[in-house]
Amino acid sequence: MTPGPAVAVALGDSITVGVGDTVGPDARHGAGWAAHLAAVLRAGTFRNLASNGSRARDVADGQLAQALRLRPTLATVLVGGNDVLRSDFSAEEIERALARTVGALAGAASDVVLLRLPVIGLFELAPRPVRRVMRRRVGVINAAVDGAAAAAREAPGHVAVVDGTEAIAAAGARAWHIDRVHPSPAGHRTLALEVARVWLGGTAQHVGAVPSTATLAARLPAAPEPPSRWQRAGWLVAKGIPWTWRRGGDFLPGLVRTVVSDIRSERALPSGSSITGIAEQGPGPRKHRS
Repeated sequence: MTPGPAVAVALGDSITVGVGDTVGPDARHGAGWAAHLAAVLRAGTFRNLASNGSRARDVADGQLAQALRLRPTLATVLVGGNDVLRSDFSAEEIERALARTVGALAGAASDVVLLRLPVIGLFELAPRPVRRVMRRRVGVINAAVDGAAAAAREAPGHVAVVDGTEAIAAAGARAWHIDRVHPSPAGHRTLALEVARVWLGGTAQHVGAVPSTATLAARLPAAPEPPSRWQRAGWLVAKGIPWTWRRGGDFLPGLVRTVVSDIRSERALPSGSSITGIAEQGPGPRKHRS
């Protein structure tokens, strides 16, 4: 039997907390892809340090210290979705926070798996100017992820990058929760399997044969049936519309300011800029890198 990580920790925001997932009593570590990863890898100890609403700086300033005290064998980091939605979005701040987080973990000899931010499906339904802004910002986040991984290449711990969009693609149309922001139960489980495959395939501090995908999948907690059309409609009425009403007062004006600001910034970019290309085409999937 292949031993799993002695200590696994997860850093991040609501995706790692497990929003969008549903579990039963067979879920030893609770909800979310990181909890399922710990189950699949049979981690000795698992701690989910993620919290709803966290930004890259929150991970670096708070969760990182907690993680280092646990001396993890494996640490996962998925953050950036909340940064994308803020009017004070700063590429430089995000780059520094991610570099500090990854550098400290890998420097302490932890294996680190970084996840590139998945496409935010909700904004793919938005008008083109909003869609462009969000695509561009996700592209900036993912460039910071790649940069942090590259900077830690010589550290004692091994660092790998998994593309979130590509990782959950195997779940197809069932990959996303009703809110189209968080993975669905199927998406969380598919993401866990892909990260497990990457860690076991080359980043792992372990010995022995790598279990097959079927063997790993059998370790996942049971997943519920996807919601029906009526259940989706009920969610929209009971939760979706009230949330939009509550958040609209601060979210929508901020979004308008962001769109205007980013359009002005884009006009200052040279023709053919890679950032402009990201905005036009979307942050497409990339192969994981180790």
